[in-house]
Amino acid sequence: MRIDSNTAAVESSGLGEQGAFSIKTTAAAFQLLSSGLYTNKIRAVVRELSCNAIDAHVMPGGSGKETPIEVKLPNTLDSQFYVKDSGPGLPHDKIMSLYTTYFESTKSESNDFTGGFGVGSKSPFAYTDMFTVESIHNGVKRIYTAYTDDNGEPKIVRLGDAEPTNAPSGLSVGFPVKPEDFVQFEREAMTVLRWFEVPVNVQGTATPLKSWKDEPALV
Repeated sequence: MRIDSNTAAVESSGLGEQGAFSIKTTAAAFQLLSSGLYTNKIRAVVRELSCNAIDAHVMPGGSGKETPIEVKLPNTLDSQFYVKDSGPGLPHDKIMSLYTTYFESTKSESNDFTGGFGVGSKSPFAYTDMFTVESIHNGVKRIYTAYTDDNGEPKIVRLGDAEPTNAPSGLSVGFPVKPEDFVQFEREAMTVLRWFEVPVNVQGTATPLKSWKDEPALV
């Protein structure tokens, strides 16, 4: 989503000393931006990651809106939740900048995308203190772990070396879910994904997405 800055010019002549506003990089600030923005944290994670995946499909090198994104829901056999796209993936430098800089986005100059504020990629921190990012870009696979350190500040680290691969490009973001939240993840996915106009391949549940569209909306 294109972000336009609508600011009015202020005549500075005759004014006293000026000070610029800034954001202090503290654990409290990161907590507010990662978690404090969301009332329903599980729904927010499902929504933000799914919207990012859809946006990836319309990026240059993406597979297009006709290709489904993949959403894996947690269950008793596999507690992992993830959202996977078939976009162009991200190179190492983009991963390191996007996931370490709030309000950094690759989508702020176009209205073709849903997002653009550079916050949604960090939304997993609203639920968990650690998540995995797997990127396949230009035939190279890289895996990263984003986590909060002992001071409560988010960090990201690449795991191992980059590996050549014949797998299609794309990005996958995921994390394990607590057993008591399995049902809630499915309910929130039902609420969010039913409204998408692009195809979604939902795994990890016996309930097909098509039937969700006929269910009453959850609040």
